[in-house]
Amino acid sequence: MDGSGPLPFPVEAQDVGVIGRVHAALTHQFPHLHPVARHAISGLVRFCDGWRRLFPARRPTQVVPALTTWEQFLTTEPRSRRIMVTVQPLGVDTDGGMWAPVLLARVARWYRDSRGVRRQNQPLDVWVARLGREGSDARQRVQDADVLTAAITCEDGGLQVVRLSLDDAALTPDAVAALLARTPSRSLAEARREGLFPQVLVDRASRGDSAWTSHLLTSSAWFGARVDAATGALELSFDHLVMDGTAMAELSLAASEGLPRREGRAAPGEWLTGPEEPSPLLRVELPEGLDFRNLTCAMLQAVQRAGEGVFPVDNPTLLVPVLPASPHTVARKWRRIGIAVVPSRTRTGPMTPAHVAHLLEQTRRGGGVLKDIFSTLYSPALPWWMPSLTTHGFAFTPLLRQVPAALGGNALLSKITLEVDDDEALARHSPLFFNTMRPLCAVGGGVALCVTEVLHATPSGVRKRFFAALAGSGALGTREKLLAFRDVLVAEAVSRARSRRPALP
Repeated sequence: MDGSGPLPFPVEAQDVGVIGRVHAALTHQFPHLHPVARHAISGLVRFCDGWRRLFPARRPTQVVPALTTWEQFLTTEPRSRRIMVTVQPLGVDTDGGMWAPVLLARVARWYRDSRGVRRQNQPLDVWVARLGREGSDARQRVQDADVLTAAITCEDGGLQVVRLSLDDAALTPDAVAALLARTPSRSLAEARREGLFPQVLVDRASRGDSAWTSHLLTSSAWFGARVDAATGALELSFDHLVMDGTAMAELSLAASEGLPRREGRAAPGEWLTGPEEPSPLLRVELPEGLDFRNLTCAMLQAVQRAGEGVFPVDNPTLLVPVLPASPHTVARKWRRIGIAVVPSRTRTGPMTPAHVAHLLEQTRRGGGVLKDIFSTLYSPALPWWMPSLTTHGFAFTPLLRQVPAALGGNALLSKITLEVDDDEALARHSPLFFNTMRPLCAVGGGVALCVTEVLHATPSGVRKRFFAALAGSGALGTREKLLAFRDVLVAEAVSRARSRRPALP
């Protein structure tokens, strides 16, 4: 997923506790932090570690054996923060609304066929709870795993809530359309009283105003779908607590198959979302010869230049998701991620590709600096409100605001890799753009660059296509700032790319 290679520097294994590891990591990786800030985060980790030892948590989840560190963090975040989104510029024809039953049938088939896939902590037979949940995990098991509960928005403001049987005969577009035709519209409160908790929401009536929020139209859904009226793009939103990026990409491609298309649709423009989108996505063209380490360095340079006078630190950081080396019982692409924190500068100067590879491999093997901090600060033994209170408390306190800015990141870089069999399949692969959680506005906001890499491995090397999307938050969330950031990023990326290979047919 991240493209990191062998470890170029030796890693010394130290038998020290979490407090010692955090202190050493902060001193080594963030020497620019003010001593008050370093001592504050070390003291916070010491307090949280002591709390969880004195008051161990009861079982925090009823759906998985144990929460990963990343999931401990996600369980404390509101649904509006843990969103992933994909955009596919397909030019979907919405006349007659037939696209909704076609999409629902495809989603239900994927849901059924994915139940036997061995993932780490990703059960899909769940709905998302707010109050009244069992444990701190918002995921709750559905009563019947052989049914997918879906909701479709109606023009009258209500919802059609249906229970889709997972039998083949019930999962054709015509069968789903017939089921919708005989299902009355009702309010969400009525559906709840009948024990119906939609897992999937299709915004056929275009009630939502953003690509990011379709699934938020109900309180229990982890997947939402809509079609932008202006662009005809299929926009899908996901709850990151339930699905990771690999599952998101698989479901997005499966859901798009067979959808009715407009005649003579135009090629996607530079803005992937419609003109009314409050959180726009900007398309970024990356050169084929760019590897992940150099893309990371290009991103850091762009963040430094764009963040002058915006971020509360002079050494902005970049968060990079990394697939861990274990557990071996789970296929590599389905392992829950770790997060590497990559600063713009080291003690010796700007970040280099070799330094990036070192940090990524270190995170893969040992979890990185965030793992120890997250595992204590987001421990299920602590009150759910403590992490948010701490983050915002630090963010608005002089000297301490360096901590959430550095560890929460001023930018995020994420990559999903899809493999195809030949150059022809590579050339005709439909565009799939995605984006995910953006930096907190409390620490100045920032940008998230998410890249779908489609590749074909040949005896002479690897051919690639990139579908990259840029989104922002805070001061960098406007269209003008995103365009300026993209210009800097692309120029830096081109200067770091290897020479181009012959164009695809």
